[in-house]
Amino acid sequence: MNAINALEESSYYQGNRTVDDYLDSFLILASDARYMDPQTLVVKFRCRLKLNIQSQIATIPFRRPADTNLEAWYAAARRIDQAQLANEAFQLL
Repeated sequence: MNAINALEESSYYQGNRTVDDYLDSFLILASDARYMDPQTLVVKFRCRLKLNIQSQIATIPFRRPADTNLEAWYAAARRIDQAQLANEAFQLL
């Protein structure tokens, strides 16, 4: 029951974690909560991502991940997060 509560609370967000770290904890909570429906999982994952990451995925003009395709959402979030981290590192040079 705690996993369900954690996924339903508005305080559970990616925050300053990388997408990989957020995804690891999300997958554990989703498994513990026994969420099985892909669309529900995409919604839970998406609405707790950093706003700029979820917005970029949601507005991809071509081949946007379907709202039922978990793996595509996870992969897109990882790509965007890694690109942003690389860009931030480049700007520090």
